[in-house]
Amino acid sequence: MPTTPPRFRLSTSPEIALSAAGGLSLLLLASLVLGKIGAAWLPGAGALLTLSAATAIVLALLRLPRVSRIAQVFLAGAFLATLIVALALPKALPAMQAALLQGTAFSAFLTALGLIRAPVRRSSLIARAAEGLFAHSARARVFAVSLGAQGISVLFNIGTIGMISDIARNHDAARKAAGKRGIDSRAMTLAALRGTLLMTVWSPIGLGFAIVTSAIPTLDPVRFFALAFGIVAVLSLAAAGLDAAATPVPPGPRPQDPAPEGAGRALALVLAAIAGLIALTLAAHRLLDVSFLIAACLVLPLLAALWPRLEPGLRSPGPEGALTRLSAASEGMATESTIFLAAAVIGAAVAAAAQAAGIDALIAGGQLPALGVILACLVLIPAVGAVMIPHTIVMIMAASLFGAGPVGTDHPYALGLALLFAWALAIAASPISAMSIITGRELGVTPQRVTFALNLRFTLGLMAAAALVVGLVYALD
Repeated sequence: MPTTPPRFRLSTSPEIALSAAGGLSLLLLASLVLGKIGAAWLPGAGALLTLSAATAIVLALLRLPRVSRIAQVFLAGAFLATLIVALALPKALPAMQAALLQGTAFSAFLTALGLIRAPVRRSSLIARAAEGLFAHSARARVFAVSLGAQGISVLFNIGTIGMISDIARNHDAARKAAGKRGIDSRAMTLAALRGTLLMTVWSPIGLGFAIVTSAIPTLDPVRFFALAFGIVAVLSLAAAGLDAAATPVPPGPRPQDPAPEGAGRALALVLAAIAGLIALTLAAHRLLDVSFLIAACLVLPLLAALWPRLEPGLRSPGPEGALTRLSAASEGMATESTIFLAAAVIGAAVAAAAQAAGIDALIAGGQLPALGVILACLVLIPAVGAVMIPHTIVMIMAASLFGAGPVGTDHPYALGLALLFAWALAIAASPISAMSIITGRELGVTPQRVTFALNLRFTLGLMAAAALVVGLVYALD
């Protein structure tokens, strides 16, 4: 009997979708990086940038059925915002085009970040480095984990929290089984959370840093990185010291676990890799005259390709190719890439509307004091996160609105620091942030308890310290 042919379905199979995502991601990265690097001398560089933006849109639409609901809403909002600007503020369309290209760079950067996260997740070198942080007595251990987690999280990001928590539980069980004093795994998990949060303020391959340095034209990214790193170093030492001092130490001998074999060398190698990554990003930024964001899009895939060669145990036994890894990285960061692409466009639309309403004139005329605007960003962005509204779009709106205006022009470093601290504080204050969710899961409590109880003192203390630092930099800016 003849059979009825199957009906055509619009949705592709996962294998085809992954392959298409990988190919488009490769085209996105290549056209964006080549277009930016060759802007001054390469004929057709502008066409390459247009191609990268078009590719980012196609990629976002292809992944639309598989991203989160909030990402779908953001993308629809970006199309609506573009339509409204085209009808009501056509003079702002060039700014919208620039925002689309900026969102394209965010999307490419997140794919590049996904590439390096794949080998890092499987790295035994990083696991051994983290193990070495526990070879101390109770208070020194809190101090070491607080600072060490900050370095490791540059590469491992939110995965650092779960890894430190697992190691702490394993050490606690082993010590108790041997009749020794246990380890406070909750304190270790919170120390890892705080180190990871502080990393987001200064890491030049972090999303917050990318948003700020892209939005404030008068900001020198290299000087800003040095300033942010120095300030966070001082605050980190103070915070880790306070955490260590508050750690109860029972009477009696204070035993410590010996460091696992090779842990010290592993930690040194990981820190060297991080320093090398930062140095290469700085060099690419200076030598190629591109933004940190574009420099990272070039350096991160290079490090991702080199890492398995530096650590042979990471080499896949199967025929895993570069395009397959790129497909997986693209798919793993699909939701974040869609959100940042859309948020850049929405932020530009809000900035255009605010500028049309005369906000720049109010700031320039003194009716809205610049310091008040800067401190308002520091407080309001975390407040948005605390009420479980995604803070990403508010951060990008604030950066778009004030970065190129009078505030960013006159006080770039104060505004940049306020936005970066606000980014970290919003993550700490939001019960729906990945860090709060992971920490809650590791501690067996709700993310709300992590945010509004266990980590509240740290968040408020960091906000107060950030306000003082921003005020000082504003006075000197």
